[in-house]
Amino acid sequence: MSHSADHHRAGSWQRAVWNGLRCRCPNCGEGRLFARYLEPVEHCPVCGEEYADRYQVGLLLPFLVITVVGHLMIFAVLEMGHFRVAPLLLLAIVIPIVLVLTLLLLPPVKGALTGILWYANLTDEPK
Repeated sequence: MSHSADHHRAGSWQRAVWNGLRCRCPNCGEGRLFARYLEPVEHCPVCGEEYADRYQVGLLLPFLVITVVGHLMIFAVLEMGHFRVAPLLLLAIVIPIVLVLTLLLLPPVKGALTGILWYANLTDEPK
């Protein structure tokens, strides 16, 4: 079920981003956006909006996640430096946190980017 550009602009972009952050359909906010970890569903089971390979976030997804995690970790490492934490202990603390934060942030950030692309009707389909 393909929708027109007017349909995408009927709601607010904030709602589309919020629904994406929750890994829900940007259109209805109820259907799941991902079938698996980062694989989008073919279409929303509730409203029928098509996703599959229509909205590709490309390299913006890792760029945003690395930027956020990097800034958080720089702050944490600088704060731990005040307590004279041993370098190996610092690595033992920081590396798992970086991995967990990265894996936790990828789906909601991809959902938010998908919501923005959905709202702006920016698909990879030829026009």
